[in-house]
Parts: sequence; C-alpha cells; structure tokens
Amino acid sequence: MKTLSSKNIKETIPDILPVIPTMDVVVFPHMIVPLLVLDERIIKGVQQAVEGSKLIMLLASKKQLEDQEMAIGMQDLFTVGTVASIMRLVKIPEGGIKVLVQGLHKAKANELLTHNSILSSRIDVIEHEDTSESPEVVAQIKNIKELTERMDCAGQTFSPDFHTILSKMNDPQKIADFILSHLNLSVQDAQLLLEKETLCEFLETIYLYLSRELEVAEVQERVKTRARESMNKSQKEFYLREQLKAIKKELGEDDIEDMDSIRAKIATLAIPEEALTEINRQINRLERTAADSMEASVTRNYIDWMLALPWGKESVDNLDIKHAKEILDQDHHGLKDIKERILDFISIRKLKQDSHTPILCFFGPPGTGKTSLGQSIAKCLGREYFRVSFGGVKDEAEIRGHRRTYVGAMPGRFIQGFRKVGSCNPVIIIDELDKIGADFRGDPSAALLEVLDPQQNKTFHDNYLGVPFDLSKVIFIATANSLDTISEPLRDRMEIIQLSGYSMEEKIHIARLHLIKKAIKDSGLENHNLLFNDEVLKDLILNYTRESGVRQLERLIRKLCSKAARCFVEEEKVISFATDNLEQLIGPRKFLEDDVNKEHQVGITNGLAWTSYGGEMIRIEAVVMPGKGRLILTGQLGNVMKESAQAALSYARTHAKEFNINAKMFTHYDLHIHVPAGGIPKDGPSAGIAMLSSILSALTQRPINAQFAMTGELNLHGDVMAIGGVKEKILTAKRNRVPHVILPHKNKNDLIGQEEIIKDINVIWVNHANEVLVHVLMPESERGR
Repeated sequence: MKTLSSKNIKETIPDILPVIPTMDVVVFPHMIVPLLVLDERIIKGVQQAVEGSKLIMLLASKKQLEDQEMAIGMQDLFTVGTVASIMRLVKIPEGGIKVLVQGLHKAKANELLTHNSILSSRIDVIEHEDTSESPEVVAQIKNIKELTERMDCAGQTFSPDFHTILSKMNDPQKIADFILSHLNLSVQDAQLLLEKETLCEFLETIYLYLSRELEVAEVQERVKTRARESMNKSQKEFYLREQLKAIKKELGEDDIEDMDSIRAKIATLAIPEEALTEINRQINRLERTAADSMEASVTRNYIDWMLALPWGKESVDNLDIKHAKEILDQDHHGLKDIKERILDFISIRKLKQDSHTPILCFFGPPGTGKTSLGQSIAKCLGREYFRVSFGGVKDEAEIRGHRRTYVGAMPGRFIQGFRKVGSCNPVIIIDELDKIGADFRGDPSAALLEVLDPQQNKTFHDNYLGVPFDLSKVIFIATANSLDTISEPLRDRMEIIQLSGYSMEEKIHIARLHLIKKAIKDSGLENHNLLFNDEVLKDLILNYTRESGVRQLERLIRKLCSKAARCFVEEEKVISFATDNLEQLIGPRKFLEDDVNKEHQVGITNGLAWTSYGGEMIRIEAVVMPGKGRLILTGQLGNVMKESAQAALSYARTHAKEFNINAKMFTHYDLHIHVPAGGIPKDGPSAGIAMLSSILSALTQRPINAQFAMTGELNLHGDVMAIGGVKEKILTAKRNRVPHVILPHKNKNDLIGQEEIIKDINVIWVNHANEVLVHVLMPESERGR
C-alpha cells in the first residue's frame, strides 16, 4: 500500500474534503487511528471519498455530539485538523462503519458545507518550513532525550523498549511523532499541540508535557519514599496503608469531615466535663492513628459507645396517682405493700422533683409476679424499662464491663441497657439476684454494691467507659426467691419487700381477671363462650398444683383451652369443663394429700416448713426401740434441724415426770426421728415443737391429733420462739385442708392487715410447749381414729 510523499501532498489534496468529527481524540500527521462512524451524513462523505481521492478531513469536536440529526457548525469543531487517507473501511451489521485512517498533513477548515446530505469543508493545507537542522530544534531534541532519561531514573517509563528505540532515532519529526504516541493527553492539550505553527514550538510543548509527567512521577516517588520510611520492617503489609496515608496527606484529603461530624454531635449532647475531656482525647488520638489499624477500630468503637449513651436524656414521670393506682390494680391482684410503696414514691416526687429514688428488692416464691410487677411500675410512671438477669452470672465484667485492652471488650450490662432504652432514668429489673455466682473472675455481688448504693452510684465507674456515669435517677428493682444467698452488705442497700404466696381465693381471682382471658385469647376462642366455674378452678388449684404462685395454674388453664380448641376444630362444638372430665382432659390428679397425716397416730406430727418456693407440709415421725439411749436422725437434716431435735429431746428428759415417762426410756431405748422425702435437704429451727410432739408421743404412746399442723422454734425452757414464712405456712395448711394451725404468739403481728388469710382456718397462738401438747397429745384410746 502506497502513501503520499511530503512533496506532492499539497498538489493531490482537493480544496473541499468530506469531514469526520472525532470525539475524544485528536489525530496528528503520520498517526494511524481506527474510527467508528454512525452518522449517515458522515458515512456518505466517507463513501464519496473512497470512490474518489480517498482523502478526508479530521476535525476534533469541542463537545459530545449525541444527536445525529443536529446540525453541525464551525462553532462545534476545532478549525485546525488533519487531512487523512482512508486505509480500510468495514461495514458493521448493526449499522455504521469502521474506518482505518492515517494522518497526512495539517490543514485548516475555513467553512463547513452540506451538499446532498454530505458534510464537507473547504480547507487550506498548512505548510511548515523545514527547520529540522536548526540549532533550536537540535537543542529541543537534546533536552527531550535528557528529560526522558530523568523520567526513567524516576521510575516513569512509557514502555520497556522506549529508550532503546528513541536512542536510535535522529529525525526530529519522527522523534516528535514517537513521543507523541506515548503521551496521554486531553483533547484540549492535544489540539493545542496540533495548532503549533513551527516544529520548534511543537517540540517545546512536548517538552512541557513531559516535564509535567516527570513532576507527577517525582511526587509519586516522594509519596512512596515517605511511606517506606515510616513502615516497620516487621509489618510489610502496613506499607499500603502508609502509602494511602501519605497520598491523602499530599492531596490534603484526610478524615477531617468525619471528625467534624463527631464534634458537631458532641456539641448537641449534655455530656459531663470529665467524660467530654476523655472523648476529645480519644478523638485526637484517632486523628493520629492509621484508619485501618486495630487501634483505630478500638478507639472508634469507644467513641461510638460514648456518643450513643443517653447523656442528660430523661423520661418525664407521670405523677398522676389515680392513673398509677389503676395500672397497678389492673395488672396485679393483691400485693398491697408494694403498691403502697410505689404510690408513696410518686407522692414524694410530686412534691420534690429531686427526691431520693428507691432501691427495692422483691423476694418471694416463684410465680408471684415479682418481675412483671417491675414492668407495671415502669408503665405507671411512664419510664423506660429493661431487665438484667443475673442467674448464674459469675463474671464481674458483666456489671462493670471489660477494659478496652481486651479483644472484643464491651461495657457492662447496665451501660448496654442505657444505650438500648435511650434514657437516664429507666426502671431496671435485676432479676434472680439470689442466684448470682462467683469464681476466679470476681464476685458480681460485690460489684453490685456500688450500683445499688445511692451514695456511690452517682459516679458509677464502668471499666470500658473509664468515666463516671450517673445511676442515681434509676429505679432499681431486684427480685429473689430467697435472701439467704444474698450477702448482708447487699441486703443492707435495698428496701426488702416480701411477696407471699397466694391463697386459693386470690388464685381464683387472678385466674378470673387475667389467666383465663389471656389463655382464651391466645387459643383463638374469644367468641366461643368458654367457661371455667369455681369448682373447676378449685380442683386445679388443690389437686393439680402445689405452688405459691400461679405459673402451673396458668399452664393447666392453657392446656384446657388447647383441648377446647382441638374439640372445636375436630367436632365443631364447644367443650364444657367440669370436675368430672378434668382427668380425661389433662390427666390424673397429682396431689391427693398423701403427705398429710389424717389419722391420729403415735409419733407422727404434721409440721409446716417454708422454702423458697412457698410453704410445705412435712411429717415428723418418731419411734422408740431397745438400745442404748441414742438419738438417730434421718431424712437428710441440716445442722440446725438436728440441734432442734436434740433440744426437744432434752426438754422431754427434763420434764419426763410430768408426762409419766420412765427414766429407763432414755437409757435403755434408742429414739429414731425421721422426716420423709429423704432425697430433699431440710434445715431450720421451726420444727422444734413438732419434733417435741413426736418425741413425747413415741415415749408415752399417746397419739397425735392429726387435725393440727404446727410450726415454731423451741428453746430448752419450752418457750415457743418466732419463725418466718407465717403466711406461706398458713396457706399450706389451708391448701391441705388442715383445720387447726398452731403458731408462735410472737408472730401474731405478722398478720396485721392480712386478716383474710386466716379465714376458714383456726389459728392457735401459743407461748409455751405445754400449750401445744394440750391440743395435740391425745389419750391412748384415741389411736388410729
């Protein structure tokens, strides 16, 4: 394929040539470029040129020409372009053509012409004097070669063989064309270079562009050097992070905006001075730390936690006593002491806004509503609420948090709760306080001393936060089944309120108001007239449950509702509940009063005991057998209970003559005392009078009146001492249908205000053991009746 020589170019170029506007590219003489043509006006011009001189005029576009129907004028194109010859033309199936062209000579377009839908231009070829041998051109070529060598030393090379080829070239025009082919220029820069009138100006402009490339290369090398110097030899992977940091520093694009947004958020929060100082210190530290480092991640998490806490945000208390009373009565039946305490607090808060916030501890059997009562208190006050369960917790960090030096460190449960509810004065339920543990990681109950002390919790210190946080506005409510496992200092910090078990009447009332309605709704039986009569509820309470609360009763009611739902689905009828069909629906009755002695027998006494799950009936059994005067105790008794048995025996020996007991009974016979259910540990002093009754019955062979149940501690003089759990023990006796209960007279004040508990049962208050024996020791002739 022949190309035109420089001598006859001007003679062979017509005055009018078809025009191809080029997008994003400027074609220079001697440059071979492929072009994609889609405009029909341009395609027709190219086809005309192929049939004729095979020459076209290439003009760079000043802007993107997207609409093919838009008229193209001189204002849209640069006037100086390149005359090019068409080397190859390929039609595209989708429409348009691909043209391979070679630039020949610079030319200037004087005007654009449109004839027969062909875009063409009247042109003038631009001639240049041959100055390739001039000293200026030689000097420019020398400067350009030296500059490319410097670029190579700076690590900026265009191609592997660039300098080898350049060193063998001598023609200035070819050197300029070779370097030009390796430069990545914008359309404006390339057009400016094309419009240079002399070879010397052309080379000078190329030199300027190369100088700019060299400056960029030196900046890059400077960035790399700075990053390399700050890199630790043992952390090569840190190189990329430091390089990024150096680049940002060179460009002035650091994380300034992010830090500004954090500081703007801080300005909107009511953060105490000490905490604010610590946050600002951590922000300054974060600014000096690499963004992708582990330390930056830890610091950022800390700042996020500090900003997420509800500094100064408080719920407004609802101080309407009538509203509070309605909520408490609606959610819970009974519980008079607790309701009175909450109403007292609301009254004081209404008179004095900064009054002392109570720290309460509800203790009592399971299922009596301790935890749900905390929710009702929060509801009536209009405060936020969250619960923290400490059952089985052994790590002090659950309360005080972990230090930030540990991987995965977090604040304690209290701080996490504050972030969750978004308030500084919520109601916090500390559930299962009596089941908290301790091990080598610390004692959580000791850490709670600070939380529950009104004088200390104003400046509660969480190890993760490292600054004080005010807990004094929180209403803390702890729940426990027993106080025995709670340390004395911790008990001293709380106002303890006991929740006793419910009587049968109270359980029926709770079932009517709450349990039945909820079970029917959850079973989808609201409109099916499902009825529970009192006889059914009594049967469930007495023969299917043994509890102080109502959880098991709720399960049984739900089970009956599920049976009713199934019957309705299968047979399309509503089942009716009666005592006759309970066994068919939920199984046989579980408690048939087997553990209660109903016959008058020698040596068997009905005792009353208290456990963390409520009151229980226990049988104290005693027998006499030939031996050496030993006291045998079985039934897994604790030390206190063993000592009570020994004290009762000592009293019996001291007063043997009063009961006509032969002295040889204490030396030639052994006395065996047994408490059934030997797999269950038993302890406590309250079985003293029951043990004395069984011992004297066994020694005198006089039966014990089975219509009595008793409890009371006994001393060596026969005085009956006060005991605990009076309400639970009375309820247990009523539940087991024992008509008479013997209690210490010193416990009589425990039932003030709760007189309804002793309804339908005869309570006998005693001061001395003789008063007990008068009622329970029967004549020998009454045995077995």
